[in-house]
Amino acid sequence: MPKLDAALLEVLGEPLPELEQLSTANQKKLAADLAAAHDAHDAFLKESMDNALEHIPRLLRGTVKKILGL
Repeated sequence: MPKLDAALLEVLGEPLPELEQLSTANQKKLAADLAAAHDAHDAFLKESMDNALEHIPRLLRGTVKKILGL
């Protein structure tokens, strides 16, 4: 039984023993797919936040970003 791949463990954040049943190649593919999904999700959230901030007057955007922690 293969051990959990380091890249997959990094993407998951915590070990899931059920995934140890996957082959090393499948673990690497899952890690790459999850990382790509996280990146796409982060980009979507950034774009959404930027679009939402367009409704705020330009002079206040910096202050609002600071309040929101962006």
